[in-house]
Amino acid sequence: MNEKLNNYYEFGLSIWILLDLIFLTSSLVITLSTKSYYNLIIFDACLCAVLLIEFFFRFSKAKNKKKFFKSNFTEFIAGIPFDLLLFPFLSFAGVLSVLKVLKFIRILILFVQLFEVINVFLKDTYLDEIFGIFLIIIISFTLGLYLFDPSMNSLFDSLWFVLSTLTTVGYGDVLPNSMIGKVISLILLIGGVLIFSAVTGSMASYFNKKLLNEGSEELKLISEKLDATEKELKELKEEIANLNKKLEEK
Repeated sequence: MNEKLNNYYEFGLSIWILLDLIFLTSSLVITLSTKSYYNLIIFDACLCAVLLIEFFFRFSKAKNKKKFFKSNFTEFIAGIPFDLLLFPFLSFAGVLSVLKVLKFIRILILFVQLFEVINVFLKDTYLDEIFGIFLIIIISFTLGLYLFDPSMNSLFDSLWFVLSTLTTVGYGDVLPNSMIGKVISLILLIGGVLIFSAVTGSMASYFNKKLLNEGSEELKLISEKLDATEKELKELKEEIANLNKKLEEK
């Protein structure tokens, strides 16, 4: 049960970090309205509070606190709400530039933190290997079509056709005219179906494994409770037998 709750927590926190990354990056490249910026500060500050609580909770549990702090110093930085802390001083010269630099550093740290969670998920589902194959197919077939099919006027046209074919969308605005181009298209169609089948299969296998693990843990707990109950019954039987023996002796 605890593992299940922890999985939900990790998933929810990952989504929260991802949204915060999008909002923080947006605030660096575009000028937000005052209301939007206030909402960003509140959203980011709440996330920072959760990250800092988690950090200090793990810090309190660590045996070697100095080593823990050195190893996880970036997590502490990721939990500092720079927008909230420096907001009262934005009118001072140079503070906005400092805030942008600190925000950029924090975005990088949050991205690394998010990637660590995603990386575990990708390895458990083998999606890292599938995405690697997907990327190799995109690059090789894009170059192949561009070099051997005269109807592909640019690399972008070739890439557009490869992506629309692999994802089985097939807009039809860019089409190969040569025989080799059509052969490549057939291979891409089959490859697209196989890749997306592999993705859905990997995801289904991952969640089935999770459910089985949770089920086995619950069965283990039930088994332990039954063993404890059986032991108690055995002790009670022994006590009853002793009492009967004493009564017979009297």
